[in-house]
Amino acid sequence: MYKLFINNKIVYLCQNPSFVDNLMHEEFIIEPYTTKENFASTLKVILSDVNQNNVILFNPDVEKMFQNVCAHFKCIEAAGGVVENKNGEILLIHRRGFWDLPKGKIENGETIEAAAVREVEEETGLTNVHITKPVRFKKLNNIATYHSYMIDDKLALKVSHWFEMQTDFEGDLIPQTEEDIEQAIWVKRADIPKYFDNMYTSIIDVLKEI
Repeated sequence: MYKLFINNKIVYLCQNPSFVDNLMHEEFIIEPYTTKENFASTLKVILSDVNQNNVILFNPDVEKMFQNVCAHFKCIEAAGGVVENKNGEILLIHRRGFWDLPKGKIENGETIEAAAVREVEEETGLTNVHITKPVRFKKLNNIATYHSYMIDDKLALKVSHWFEMQTDFEGDLIPQTEEDIEQAIWVKRADIPKYFDNMYTSIIDVLKEI
């Protein structure tokens, strides 16, 4: 099963709708996935602000369905990290009104891992950051988070790869203001859920995995 965020709605791609948690407690649009053309009509519903329901699309071949859905978007690859310091605290940034994790686009010729470390260091002023392992989603096929947005009036899908990281940095954090980052702070693990009310669901999913 894949989980995507399109127009601030959750879109599940799965073999069977029963695989989705909270199926009986939330309002879903549930449809079989048949063809790209059929999905184009469904996508219009997802992109409409009149409809606020999350969506479940089901088909026996989940991988092919996922590839076909992604083909409707310009995919932009990005990478970022969940950084832990020596005190066991987690790094959060505040950007454009939301608590977030540092991440950014992968540059040409750059590995995903190198991009993740570079973006974390650029956006927060950290040094001595190293990756411990990739973030994996236990109940999903996702190897990244998938979040739609508009770029030059075209649909884009940001594919963000996430890594758990550690640092022994003890200096002052320096938020990258040119990237609209207003704050960078260390938060105790137990206090992370207090920030969920003002955080994108995709970022919450990443934090819950660690």
